[in-house]
Amino acid sequence: MSTFIFANNASSTLAGPISNAATGLNLASGTGALFPNPSVGQQFALTLNDVSTGLLTEIVYCTARVDDTLTVVRAQEGTVAQNWLAGDLAANLVTKGQMDAMVQTASLYPSRIVAASGVFVMTNADANGGIGLNRLAALGVSSTTLPATALAGQLYAIEDLAKNFNAYPVTVNAPAGMTLAGAAAVVLNVNGQCGFFRFYGSNIWSFKP
Repeated sequence: MSTFIFANNASSTLAGPISNAATGLNLASGTGALFPNPSVGQQFALTLNDVSTGLLTEIVYCTARVDDTLTVVRAQEGTVAQNWLAGDLAANLVTKGQMDAMVQTASLYPSRIVAASGVFVMTNADANGGIGLNRLAALGVSSTTLPATALAGQLYAIEDLAKNFNAYPVTVNAPAGMTLAGAAAVVLNVNGQCGFFRFYGSNIWSFKP
C-alpha cells in the first residue's frame, strides 16, 4: 500500500484537456512545484473539479510528478473518470481515502480481554497492544500461537489479569517453521506475569517475561 504525502495550499488548473482514459495530466505552467513529489511507494490525492459549474468532481492519485506533468491513477474513492477541460481545477485536498489510511489510537494500541480458559487466537490485530487473561470461571490451562503473518518489529503482549498463571499456565507457540526465544514455545506460569513477544523477521521471535 502506498503512503500518502501532502502539501499545504496546493491548487492549480489543468493546462489542457484530458479524456476519461488519460493517465497523465499537465498543470498550469510553473504550478507543479506547489504539489508533492512522490517517490517509490508514495502518492498524493488530487481532486479535479469543473470550473463551469463546480458540480463535477473526480479524485485521482498522483504517483509521479515531473515539473508540471503528473502521472495519475483515475477514478479513486468511488468517483468516476471524466473528461476534463483546460482551466478546470486541480487541488491537493483532504479526502476520505486519506483519512481512512491514517492509523487511529485504537488501532495503534489495541487491547482485549480473554475471559475463558483453553485455546485463544492471536492475530495481527493484536500487534503493539495487549491481551489480558482474566480467567475466573471454569479454570484451566490456556494456549495460543503467535501470528504467522506478523510484520518485523511488531510487539505482542499477554498479561495475567486474574493472577492465576501459576495454577493455570499459558503455552505460547511459535508459528510453524519459526522459533520463539530459540524454542518452539514458551510457558507463562508466574502469577501477574506479562510476557512480551517481538517478531524480528527471518522466522525469529523474542520473548521477554
